[in-house]
Amino acid sequence: MSSLLRKQLTEHVYAAEQTRLGTGWSNSGLVAAGGGLVIDSLYDVKLTRELAGLYAEVFPSAPATIVNTHHNGDHCWGNQVFVGAEIIAHTGCAKRFSDFTPERAEMIRTMVDPPESMRSIHEEWADFDFSDVVLTPPTTVISTDHVLDLDGVRVDLLYVGPAHTEGDLIVHVPDEGVVLMGDVLFNKCAPIGWEGSTENWIAALRRVEELEPQFVVPGHGPVCDLEGLREARRYFEAVQSHARQSWSEGRSVLDCCAGIDLGPWVTWDEPWRLAATVHRVYRECDGAAWNTPFDAGVVMADVEELRRRLEG
Repeated sequence: MSSLLRKQLTEHVYAAEQTRLGTGWSNSGLVAAGGGLVIDSLYDVKLTRELAGLYAEVFPSAPATIVNTHHNGDHCWGNQVFVGAEIIAHTGCAKRFSDFTPERAEMIRTMVDPPESMRSIHEEWADFDFSDVVLTPPTTVISTDHVLDLDGVRVDLLYVGPAHTEGDLIVHVPDEGVVLMGDVLFNKCAPIGWEGSTENWIAALRRVEELEPQFVVPGHGPVCDLEGLREARRYFEAVQSHARQSWSEGRSVLDCCAGIDLGPWVTWDEPWRLAATVHRVYRECDGAAWNTPFDAGVVMADVEELRRRLEG
């Protein structure tokens, strides 16, 4: 089950860190000032109620504002728990908010005999419950950077997409040296991206590095510092460089993956997601734009094949 831990990072900023590994087990944040600001709800109602309970212990009032860093369900499907809250997101999040629904996820989760292509995600979703999730979309949609004032605590919403997704927002509390990253940062676990570009993702990480935060809250993985950001950027740069060379030599995605020295990243969780990043670089080498549709089934088939190879 869930292993959520609330961590106080500074006077006003808390992280809810999910110590359980795997798909969908994500982090959140709270700025306990003004009417209260929650950064990302969680994947289902039960889990988000647990999150709300943790926050209520240090900020008893119902939070007035939610920021969804992007549209993936593990960062916004619990929005309904925060009744009446203003929900802020980027245009790219809002327009894709219902692209994949909780009803579809619940159908996959409860399959009696899922097809091979869905077996892994069926197993990974076993401990969630999407049956009572009601999509609760953004009420305030922004298209560029935005500043909030929580009774004197400044909070900057910075648009850095399309990186992990089109609508990537990060949340910076400048006077307290904290950045909450959503899935622009996976720490100690291999990243995966959907619509977006490798170059933009690297640029987003560099932008946050320049802010020199003391605390960085990733979308997945443990809270870290600047070194966690740098390590993620170096991963993307190394994979991008190798993948470009492999593409020019006509190698398959899996052959490319086999030739990449994972070095310091070999112990990261779900290292087989490397195949998805290589696929993205290959599409970029083919001249595809960041929002060019692609066959996610083909990508995930290679991810699963690399998993089989790595697990032996």
